[in-house]
Amino acid sequence: MGDDMVRLRKLLPAAFVGAVLAYLYAPIAVIVIFSFTTSPRLSMPIEGLTLDWYTSALSNSLISTALRNSLLLASVSALVSGVIGAAFAFGLVALKRPRLRASLLGASMLPAIMPLLVIGIALAVFFRLMHVQQGLLNAAIGHVLVSLPFVVLTMNARLETFDFSVLEAARDLGATPGRVLRDITLPLIRPSIIGAALLAAALSLDEFVVTWFNIGSQLTVPVLVWGLMRRGIDPSINAIATMLLALLVCLVAASALLNRKKSK
Repeated sequence: MGDDMVRLRKLLPAAFVGAVLAYLYAPIAVIVIFSFTTSPRLSMPIEGLTLDWYTSALSNSLISTALRNSLLLASVSALVSGVIGAAFAFGLVALKRPRLRASLLGASMLPAIMPLLVIGIALAVFFRLMHVQQGLLNAAIGHVLVSLPFVVLTMNARLETFDFSVLEAARDLGATPGRVLRDITLPLIRPSIIGAALLAAALSLDEFVVTWFNIGSQLTVPVLVWGLMRRGIDPSINAIATMLLALLVCLVAASALLNRKKSK
């Protein structure tokens, strides 16, 4: 009886963790599995496996356009958020006043805690007041706004251990500020910048609310999937979602790997 209780106590934590993981990933697994089924109906049992839904999705001109727009927005978000976020975080770490640093960091996190619905509507109203037509530019500005706090937070955490004495030593030896930046600063923080930029790209690919309010008649993958879902579930939607999921996993994994290498 005692041994059974000991085994039960050991199994309960594992069972709880397994149940939580199943709750989190079961819907995703269903999408991936049904993207390969031969039947157009989402029903069990599975009759067979095929790649036809991926072929159908990639041959659709609307999907190709939406994918191209999503990749464009992700690239812009990664580049702009990476540069601005890295510069802002570097400036924060260089500040000598801890209270001012904490206040500025907290202020930069406000877009991350604010509801995306509020950000999307606020941007739409702002652009309307400025007489700017909805389109990819508006959506790109929104994506940068949404992803920038996460880039700042990631870069700030990595730069906390940055040794500024190396830069001072280089300047004492006669190096110009531009050369210090090019030859010392950038090589030291490049992995963190790339990792943060990849995280910004992943957030951009998944963004829907801010995009929907500001992109107008243009399409991204999340906006297109939402429109297709209103007409019913099609297996090609599962194929689109699976491809987007694979891309997001690759970006997040690459970001985590780069940041882990930098921390070591």
